[in-house]
Order: sequence, then C-alpha cells, then structure tokens
Amino acid sequence: MLIAERNDLQPIKVLISNSMMQLELFENSEGNLFLSSSTKQPPGVVYFATTLSLFCGFLQNSITLQTLFKATPSVFVELTTKEETALYRLANIDITLTCGDQTIKQLTGNSPIEI
Repeated sequence: MLIAERNDLQPIKVLISNSMMQLELFENSEGNLFLSSSTKQPPGVVYFATTLSLFCGFLQNSITLQTLFKATPSVFVELTTKEETALYRLANIDITLTCGDQTIKQLTGNSPIEI
C-alpha cells in the first residue's frame, strides 16, 4: 500500500509554481513517485502516489490533473490545511485540485517541462 507521507519523500522537481497553484514531484526510498498539489476544496496541499504510466499520460496531455489524482494507487493521502496535517482515506473525503480540470499543456501554457 502506497501512503504519501511527506516526511518520507525526497523532492525531485517543482513542476508548476505560480500564484494559482503548486505542483511538485517526489520520490520515496523505494523509487515510487508522488505528487503534491494545491487543493481547491478543502483548501490546502495534498500528497498522493502516482505511477510512471499515469504521470507520463499527464505529461503527454492525455489526462487532466484531477484525472491523474483520481487514478492514484494511494488508499490514503496526506492533506495539509491551515488547521492541520492528516492522513485521509480517499473513500472518505472528496478532494478537488486547484486547476484540476486542466492538462499540463494548459497549466504551463505550452512551456515544456523537463524531468
């Protein structure tokens, strides 16, 4: 089971950082990929696992950020809000990502991202 606890993650690259949102790629000690993204509802930052194939689909504009999040192999995600940081079972919480309805091309305005 992949759990995205940010204390165990090593930062790889900030993919997007602007006034609207932050999207960052991480890796754990086993080589699993994780992302953190700004959330619209509830407001905060969520950390979640992804797979290489899903992440590549996102980078190739095949899926939106929200679709990438919904396809996470994580059962639990870490959500950091102004009030607290906690693990949530995805089945028990509805999370909407900031700009989640957009592809990477829409988010970056055609600027390529190098990993």
